Amino acid sequence: MGHRSGFAFCRRRRYWRKARFAPEPVLTLAADQPRRNLLHILGVGFGIAVGVGMMMGSGILQSPHLIAATVPNATLIIALWVLGGVHAALGANVVAELATTMPKAGGPYVYAHRALGDVGGLIVGWTNWVSTLAGIAANTVTFAKFLALLWPGADGRMAIVAVALQVVIYGANIMGLCEGRFIQQAATSIKCLMLLAFAIAAVELGTHSSLAQIASASAPAVGVWAIIAAYNKIRGAYAGWEAPVYFTEENAEPSRSIPRALLLGLVLTIALYVGVNLALFWAIGLSGVARQVEPFTTVLNLFGGPLPSILFAFGAMITVASCANANVMSAPRILFALSRDRLLPAILQRVNAGGSPSIAFMVSAVFSIALAATGSFSLVFGLIGTLNSLAGLLVGVSLFVLRAREPGLARPFRAYFYPVLPALAVAIDAVLLVLFLRVDIVGAYAAIGLSALCIPFAWIARRARS
Repeated sequence: MGHRSGFAFCRRRRYWRKARFAPEPVLTLAADQPRRNLLHILGVGFGIAVGVGMMMGSGILQSPHLIAATVPNATLIIALWVLGGVHAALGANVVAELATTMPKAGGPYVYAHRALGDVGGLIVGWTNWVSTLAGIAANTVTFAKFLALLWPGADGRMAIVAVALQVVIYGANIMGLCEGRFIQQAATSIKCLMLLAFAIAAVELGTHSSLAQIASASAPAVGVWAIIAAYNKIRGAYAGWEAPVYFTEENAEPSRSIPRALLLGLVLTIALYVGVNLALFWAIGLSGVARQVEPFTTVLNLFGGPLPSILFAFGAMITVASCANANVMSAPRILFALSRDRLLPAILQRVNAGGSPSIAFMVSAVFSIALAATGSFSLVFGLIGTLNSLAGLLVGVSLFVLRAREPGLARPFRAYFYPVLPALAVAIDAVLLVLFLRVDIVGAYAAIGLSALCIPFAWIARRARS
């Protein structure tokens, strides 16, 4: 079942099982009864789709211009994109062991909670959930901006369009896991093909004859703080690489599928990120990318006529909608896990007949729609690099804590080159956290404030359990 695609099959099998095995009176009532168990139908394909889908959103569309303006060195920029992918892979090495050891829904929160208790778990779960909601809001608002290129009437209705898109995405996903899986796999496939087609077209239209010519146009020296600021944006563009582990409990073979999905998703994303940036430099040069706020449109305009702008707007809308869908699918799983550990109300554990945590979906929808409607997501979205470094640091520490405290746990996948590579991941996250906070003082206080909100919840939950 985990290897079949589309939601029609899931519906047929689910309804056939009810009709075949359930007495008719029970079948009539079953539609109104909550299902307490998540479905176990996902595989490697979905893991790659949701990971790539969550990473590739508004970041890759908007960051090349900002990074080129901050770091005017093409060679260094490409190196930073590769470094960002390697950094994410170090984290994936850690998370793959934890996810296969504790195959539960909720992602990194589950591991931090087991290793570090209520406070550590809540910090990771809370920051992941808030970051995910900010991602939903940011991508749906970005969708509205690109829609305005096709329909000028959307220009003054950004919030309305963003909220409407969220309602559609939440509505499709709350129906069931099969529907969400189908949408995510289809949208991610289209997005990757479009980015690949863009890179090929940009190279064909480009004015540079070699990579050496691109490198020679770079500025010779770049300041350290400029590099750190640029890497913070790149770190944000890789945010979401851990998306497959939010669905570990719903995976048919997590010990096999999760490590592969994490690795293959990152390899594909690194290749596309590097390829797209090289294509932009090849087509309009480093200075062109730095000057043009929308370098993708500038490249496509080399074709001439209105068609390039239409193609870019359409492709960008699919890109950000796919990213929003991946975030929409992930956010409720975090609330589900927090509720199961009695850190949130038990009603958030309710799972409907389609395998979706329906109440958790509704709660996430209320907050992400509010973020989009008010525009307050921009502050949180700007903190994603910092929040991810904090969460990554705590998750990395969790691996060492559990290895020492629970050596007898069954570990289907063990982190490569332990303890060297996991320690390197922890050290990098710790250093980056300090540097990111140094670069953005206001963001530092905001991140600390968001994390501190977890402490009262942990205290209340502990009192309730005692």
